[in-house]
Amino acid sequence: MQICGMAIPAAVFGFPTGLNAAEKTGKAKAAKEKFSFAFFTDVHLNRGNEGNCDEGFRTALADVKKRGVDFILFGGDNVEANYYPGPDHEHEVVDMYTRFRKIVDESGIPCHFTIGNHDTFDRFEGKEAVTGYEYFEKFCGPVRRSFNHKGVHFITLNSLVPDKGGHFSIGEEQMQWLKSALDSAGRDTPSIISLHVPVLSLYYPVVEGDITASKAMTDMISDTRQVIDLIRNYNVKLVLQGHQHIHEEILERGQRFITGGAICSSWWYGPLADTQEGYVLVHVGTDNSLTWEYIDYGWEAIRK
Repeated sequence: MQICGMAIPAAVFGFPTGLNAAEKTGKAKAAKEKFSFAFFTDVHLNRGNEGNCDEGFRTALADVKKRGVDFILFGGDNVEANYYPGPDHEHEVVDMYTRFRKIVDESGIPCHFTIGNHDTFDRFEGKEAVTGYEYFEKFCGPVRRSFNHKGVHFITLNSLVPDKGGHFSIGEEQMQWLKSALDSAGRDTPSIISLHVPVLSLYYPVVEGDITASKAMTDMISDTRQVIDLIRNYNVKLVLQGHQHIHEEILERGQRFITGGAICSSWWYGPLADTQEGYVLVHVGTDNSLTWEYIDYGWEAIRK
């Protein structure tokens, strides 16, 4: 694809099935499935149950449960905590997180969580918050972690570290942690990374027709180049992203980036840029090959 004469990596919005390069060329048959997991991003459980978000979220969980996944990997913006800053709204933030975890736990599906920008809050248990991550950590766990599952190494990152200009980033300290996590897994171990703010996205050029750097800096991390240069040295098979509420796939020199749509799509009021309410279902083969599909879980928005 070219925009204004500038080469842009190919992206697919709302494309139903993801295949590895060998499978796309017909040179390999799909391996027997070892396990599957779901990538749920941008739930945006809100304080007033607008759009009947609680029931919509339960519907998504019920849909994936019947597919027999091993776990759900959440991609951030689980709740809308930062929409309501200040002490007057702390009880509402606690209520949102409590409802979110109750609905998740009732599903009985094992889950892992990534922090998003709307998961932050400026207070914690009656005091000014130090990082803004405290309620996420209380209800969902660490803002960065790594774990192994059936021979695949998973890493969740905090993409909210402010750089010198106040933009989202991974940050130098976390970059070193990421390198250590990848080193500990080994260069031959397949790894999958989850973060909320994308490493790479074409949302603004393709969806909004804006190719200015300022827009890209708004909704991508500022240290994209450093992250890509680092993970290129390891067996990172997939980077899963959120934030944009669209389903987008980018293959950049062999590295795959998938923006996972949104459970809430347009904040529980219907599709956004042709992306229905949905999630990414990832299948891992016995040979550690990956295939995936975007699942519309059948929610019909209640219009305003």
